[in-house]
Amino acid sequence: MDTIDEVSDVNIPAIEGIDFVDYVNEEQLEDVMQLVQKDLSEPYSVYTYRYFLHRWPHLAILAVPSDSDNKRPIGCVVCKIDVKGDGDNETTDAAKVYTGYIGMLAVETKYRRSGIGTALALRAIQRMQQMGCQSIQLETEVTNKGAMRLYEDRLGFIREELLVKYYLNWNNAYRLRLWLN
Repeated sequence: MDTIDEVSDVNIPAIEGIDFVDYVNEEQLEDVMQLVQKDLSEPYSVYTYRYFLHRWPHLAILAVPSDSDNKRPIGCVVCKIDVKGDGDNETTDAAKVYTGYIGMLAVETKYRRSGIGTALALRAIQRMQQMGCQSIQLETEVTNKGAMRLYEDRLGFIREELLVKYYLNWNNAYRLRLWLN
């Protein structure tokens, strides 16, 4: 089983000319939606974005050009954390299982292959690990070779399940998981 021992010890690369900033408020919602809608095949409603961004704003990170006056993001990652055993009054904190989830990762086409996607993902993984996640999951289309290279080859995710006709466009997906120590 592949694992990342301590992402917090990994040197997360700085990208020249790019600042990584936290999602702050609803004023950034439209920018996040435009980025994701360009790249991902799922047509998420505004409520899906708000579900992630309002409950886990600290797990949404934006990449913005340093020299830009308007600070419009050119990349973003949006995540959440699921807790199993949270609704059971008898479950102790030590028995709860925290699983991170990368819901959306997008980088504008002209900025791809510059390490921005990797840097966004590593920052999100680091935060989820610091919050106690034992693993991180995501789904990606089988046909999305760039995403598969990023998650499997660069970050160490493993294929956990093939999800047949998972997306609305009827494409298959892989559920990927990264185990953390």
